[in-house]
Amino acid sequence: MALKSKLRSVRRLFPLATALLLAALLAIPSSGTALAQTPGDELTLVNADRDFVERKGDGQFVARPVFDRKIAVLHYAVRDADTGDWISAVYLVSGGEKGRSDGWEYSWEYPALDEQPDLDRDKAYLLVMLAQSEDGLRGDFYAVIPIHQPGRIWDKVLAALNPGRWARAFAGWMVEGVHGTLCGVVERASGEDADNCRDG
Repeated sequence: MALKSKLRSVRRLFPLATALLLAALLAIPSSGTALAQTPGDELTLVNADRDFVERKGDGQFVARPVFDRKIAVLHYAVRDADTGDWISAVYLVSGGEKGRSDGWEYSWEYPALDEQPDLDRDKAYLLVMLAQSEDGLRGDFYAVIPIHQPGRIWDKVLAALNPGRWARAFAGWMVEGVHGTLCGVVERASGEDADNCRDG
């Protein structure tokens, strides 16, 4: 009797064990597919290839980075672009987020606090951002805080006619012209291609 009772209980458990085994076998490939289709497993700065730092005439700036997901913690600091020295302390961005079709935009103005040091309007700086998303991903991002370029049409015309800019361009053309002429002379005299005369 005891043996028959054990066999009945095994027969009852067999369909359940089979169902669980099949469910497990089906879940393995489907979970792999789901993981492959999920968005990237790293935090991404969506507008990294665009200028998202707007410089003001008095040296201030407004930053508008866009991340591919919602950010839980966002810190930033300013460094000297030439020396790498830290210009500011590290500050926490609070608020200013806006949902967009391509991600989440966070915006802030600098300086917003009295203790934040002023920036030279005629000098570029480096913006360092440390971010952590709500799902725990972390990333550090960098952007150039550009030199202020006035937006009025006459300012743009005057900037294009800046003698310093034209002098540098003219000097570059002169050097290229002399280099090309010398390359031609050397190649004709030697009958061979000069190694330093080819861009590639």
